Amino acid sequence: MKNIRYACLYTLVTICLGSSLTGCYKRQTDYDRTPRTVDPHIYKSTWEYIKARGYGSTTDTIFRRMYDAIVYSGMDTAEYTKPGRTFILMNNNSGKAVWAGTKTTANVVGKRWEDYPKAAVKAYLQYLILDSLYDHYTIPALTNIPAKTLAPAGTFTATTPVGFIISATMYNPLSVMNIQVLNSSPGNTSDYPIQLNDILNVQTSSILATNGSIHVINTFLSPTVPQ
Repeated sequence: MKNIRYACLYTLVTICLGSSLTGCYKRQTDYDRTPRTVDPHIYKSTWEYIKARGYGSTTDTIFRRMYDAIVYSGMDTAEYTKPGRTFILMNNNSGKAVWAGTKTTANVVGKRWEDYPKAAVKAYLQYLILDSLYDHYTIPALTNIPAKTLAPAGTFTATTPVGFIISATMYNPLSVMNIQVLNSSPGNTSDYPIQLNDILNVQTSSILATNGSIHVINTFLSPTVPQ
């Protein structure tokens, strides 16, 4: 009887152990190490994306202020369809923050794009377009890149562009934008965010348009870069 009891116990342990190993093996071989997130592709150009989320519906108007800035400034919308670029898009909060963070030719805070000269608004929009691809897929680890923008060199100094005064110490003679991927998760709110000009973490990053990458900001990005 004793031998039968031990035999039964051995059989039970063997079955349990075998089941456990089988389960572990299955988990290891079936484990997919490729992250599964929302598809970053939007299957449209950056300009189509801005239009669709600016005036495409009455409920989704997140880029309306940026759309208005483009139209008001006379910016060539073809710049948002050219390939191989990185586009920094202002959501409505960011557009409003631009007005709060700058002053007009009358040395007052603006309340709408029309308070600024068209050329000044255009210059800022040009600054928000980088001439190469910079996103989570292309930026090397621990690398802060001084990326070239479409804004001509000399656009941002302490006195220019006229009517778009950001601060008395604003200085970025080459009109570059520093861009990097942080190697941490600030405040446990985002994983490895893209940071611009060593100070601003983008709100949504690495959206893949048919002609480049898009990063969305939620506040004012000053053209000032650390010297």
